[in-house]
Amino acid sequence: MKPWKIGTSYAVAISPDGQRLSTVGRDVSMWDLRTRSKIWRASPLADPACTVFSPDGSTLAVKGSSGHIIVADVKSGRRLVDFNNMTDGEGSNLRYSTCGEYIVDATWNGRLMVRTAKSGCTEFAQDFPDEMIQSIHRSADGKMWVIVHACKAISDDAPPAPDYFSLWSWPFRSGEFRVLPERVAFSRTSSLSPDGSLLAVVHGAPPENLSVFQLSDGACEETVAIQSGGTGHAIGWSADGQLIGSVQDNVVVFYAWPSLAKCHEIELACPSDLAYSLRGDVLVLGSWEEGWVMSQKAPDAMNLPR
Repeated sequence: MKPWKIGTSYAVAISPDGQRLSTVGRDVSMWDLRTRSKIWRASPLADPACTVFSPDGSTLAVKGSSGHIIVADVKSGRRLVDFNNMTDGEGSNLRYSTCGEYIVDATWNGRLMVRTAKSGCTEFAQDFPDEMIQSIHRSADGKMWVIVHACKAISDDAPPAPDYFSLWSWPFRSGEFRVLPERVAFSRTSSLSPDGSLLAVVHGAPPENLSVFQLSDGACEETVAIQSGGTGHAIGWSADGQLIGSVQDNVVVFYAWPSLAKCHEIELACPSDLAYSLRGDVLVLGSWEEGWVMSQKAPDAMNLPR
């Protein structure tokens, strides 16, 4: 596949069937990956921050930087549901349950929520005082969820407590989770492996590291030093679990798993996000300037066309 441009793309998401691509810039755009064409562009809410496709690929949940959530039709971009959650404030990413009936997200004020996708009604909520919920991950079968908790400083004289990870079973029940024993200082971003057994985490303040933790016991399997830039820290696993892509300072670096040996890198101005298709054929790189779609089978060294 010859690489092709997708414009400004702070955040990117690929549909489960690998046929659609959602990009977030000033607006939200939907692309057809087969024809390399834009299907629609819309402004479903102010300052969109991230998106996620429903499991059947028919709807797209969009979350704004204010925490506001809407659900749109993938084919037309038409708004289907408005959660009207204007008071939530900034927060984490959002994820659908595997059945597609619920959307899970959280706030930077420490509230974890499960809401009905068709109405926005809250079905479950749990508060974690003095924390901000940074990220939400779901295993492919939907049975296991990982929540990333960032601890806030509660004193002017001491740094915040290290961040931690909680594991939940679906459906959520108040207080029914376990905490991994390993903690990290200043977690930046994270990504769950395709088989749900490992969590890759970027952390540090700086210097920064990319570490991979075993979810069965919380053990740190490998760590490598990285150099993040000012436009994002995103990481992502390839569909086969053999590569981890890492957004760094004007470059996207790819590490082999399980060694975390550097495989190759792609120079890119202002990189911000990346996404692998579940089918194992497409890699999307988001950028504050110019994002790209390309084959996952990237060479050891690659220069994008100007």
